[in-house]
Amino acid sequence: MSADATLLIRNARVWSGGSAVADADAVAVAGARILAVGREADLRAHTGSAAEVIDARGGTVTPGFTDAHIHLVRWARARAELRIDPDGSRADALAAVRDHLARHPNERVVVGRGWASDRWDAPPDRAALDFVSDGRPVILHSRDFHAVWVNSVALERAGLSRATRDPDDGRYERDARGELTGVAREHAVRPLTALEEPISLAADLDRVRAAMECLLAYGITAVHDFEGAAEFALLETVAKSQGPRVRVLMHLPHDGLEQALEERWTSGTGDDWFRIGAVKLFADGTLGSRTAALLAPYLGTDERGMELMSGAELRATAERAIAGGLSIAVHAIGDRAVRSVLDAVAAVPQPVRARLGLPPRIEHAQLVSAADLPRFAELGVVASMQPSHCVTDIPLAGRDWADRLDFAYPWASLRDGGAMLAFGSDAPVEPPDPSLGLQAALTRATREGQPPGGFVPAQRIALDSALSAYTDAPARIAGGSGRWGVIAPGAWADLVVWDADLAQTPAADLHRVRPTMMVLEGRGWDPRSALDAAPVDRGARGG
Repeated sequence: MSADATLLIRNARVWSGGSAVADADAVAVAGARILAVGREADLRAHTGSAAEVIDARGGTVTPGFTDAHIHLVRWARARAELRIDPDGSRADALAAVRDHLARHPNERVVVGRGWASDRWDAPPDRAALDFVSDGRPVILHSRDFHAVWVNSVALERAGLSRATRDPDDGRYERDARGELTGVAREHAVRPLTALEEPISLAADLDRVRAAMECLLAYGITAVHDFEGAAEFALLETVAKSQGPRVRVLMHLPHDGLEQALEERWTSGTGDDWFRIGAVKLFADGTLGSRTAALLAPYLGTDERGMELMSGAELRATAERAIAGGLSIAVHAIGDRAVRSVLDAVAAVPQPVRARLGLPPRIEHAQLVSAADLPRFAELGVVASMQPSHCVTDIPLAGRDWADRLDFAYPWASLRDGGAMLAFGSDAPVEPPDPSLGLQAALTRATREGQPPGGFVPAQRIALDSALSAYTDAPARIAGGSGRWGVIAPGAWADLVVWDADLAQTPAADLHRVRPTMMVLEGRGWDPRSALDAAPVDRGARGG
């Protein structure tokens, strides 16, 4: 160790790579890189008088967290949009729309998010929205972002009518007379969301920078983003500029596959601020919309959900992408969809898969057949999951999957079977605050402790496993192994100083922990002012 430290974090419990670092209470940083980890008494000899010293006060120091599944630009916009409480009634949702319209008379198209109708006394319909709206299009995304509820003006602007046919991968809800109700599901939402303001550098740059600053304040220094071509250009610009930024692994939309192959893009290429990820595909829908594809029907029904890509189409697309050097990341929530994705990966010869720069992934995997659990590890498929979904979905899963809950949100079973877990938030579906994810992963209960003992408690995981799923695992599957996601000499100095010893904090209280200091590329700053200024987004059903 020849260089002098420019920053020293002392009085800390240092955690990295799956456990607390033995006999270490300090981290030394030189410039943008970690210099050494060890005892403060030893590191002081290499710390000059001009070095910044941060007292962790006994709190845990971790690598910067990664949100392994986020829609960052969508979340940046949603922070300022109309919010609907998913636990509220239909009347509450309509009142929120009426109030927002009155307070924002200059919005040409009103966009909101958050409704969940599973406990409403009547379904969403356009007539109710027409009654409270004022002639402007109103587009309300469901909590899971797999459905929209719109008024008649929006339907007219989108050119939709009774004569409109359902697309193969979506559905327009209709009343007893065959008229559109104003609810569209899955890919049927596209003509309606096309009415929203286009993503652009001019419209969204400041929003994204503010959102990145908030992510940093949560302890998140890297993201795996799932959006489109316009978001790609925007996030690449921000990630490679000065100011608040996070490291970005940018996944490609399915409709960008052919262009990516023509231009010979491959997964993992780029630098440590912005790199190419996988091609995002959709195998099914969601639990909330009962469009997640199941092997057996939803409890008490004959419904098995919706396949957004057939098994044959998944196999053909996977083979084409992987042969061209592009990995796949597939949205699959139901057990039938998960099996279909695993079958598609298995159909690609192992030597071809082995040439990929990044491993294939299944996003969400909320219900997995026992027979398919070991196949994740056998095929090298990463389980990209979101702990907060489990807590939010307890009422829905208990209603629809009560006869098959042993392997619902099966974190422990996948981990024990050798699969790699990578955790994220799916923001704006859930808040991106990882302290909520830690509490959910360890307790599988709401912040009020419901249900007692946790939801399917056998699938809870320990703190070390959860921290790995937020740090070293997502760094490895982004091609950043050894460079971020760890506290080790030579790695980027992206660090979080927490306000508590995480190992000594009761699992039920982990949602309360906060960063007191952030270090990004060796530069320390206090994140608390950014959180104080941020819009509150702590979730509803989670507590």
